[in-house]
This record gives sequence, structure tokens and C-alpha cells, in this order.
Amino acid sequence: LNAKGNLSQFGGDFTVPSYRGATFLDPKGRGNATGYDNAVALPAAADAEELLKENVKNTAALKGSAVFNVAKFDAKTGEVAGVFESIQPSDTDLGAKAPKDVKITGLWYAQIN
Repeated sequence: LNAKGNLSQFGGDFTVPSYRGATFLDPKGRGNATGYDNAVALPAAADAEELLKENVKNTAALKGSAVFNVAKFDAKTGEVAGVFESIQPSDTDLGAKAPKDVKITGLWYAQIN
């Protein structure tokens, strides 16, 4: 996270890795770095355009963003806490589906030395 902001709010963009690695194999044995190039049960239709996204696996990282709001800061202990909101892409099934935006909110805490 390359964060920018001020003492009450900061945020920025970050990299969202693929939910599955390059060596993950789907139920038909297809993967990015290992496995079959296409579904073995469909050798005649293996290169069909409608199966291209299913056969060619993609583990590319996508971009997300987060904003952190500071609610409390204790200068004596160095403790800081607040709420955050992150919007990041969902799973793409290794490139077979378009990602959806996922909104995550919660509390955060840190201690600064």
C-alpha cells in the first residue's frame, strides 16, 4: 500500500494477488504452469473460442484501494485505531470470469514506536 493523506485519514492503491497460484489445477486438470492445456474430455472442441477463457488460465494481479480513518491516537503509548474501507476485485476463476468489486470494512489498530 502506497498510502497518502493526513493524520485523520490516509489511503491508496494496492496489489491484489490471484486467489489461486499458477500451479493450481481445476477439476479438469487445467492450470497456468502445470496440467493440461484443455479439458481432456473435449479434445475435438479444445480450441473452440467459447472455451478459450476456461482453457487459458491467468494469474495476473489486479488493483484494489483502501482508505483508513483515524478515530483515536494516544501519544503516550503510540497506539492508533480507526475504521477502514477497502474495495478490491473478487476471484476471477483464473481469468474465466470478470471480477466483481468487493467492499470490505472493519476496524484497524496499530502501535507506533
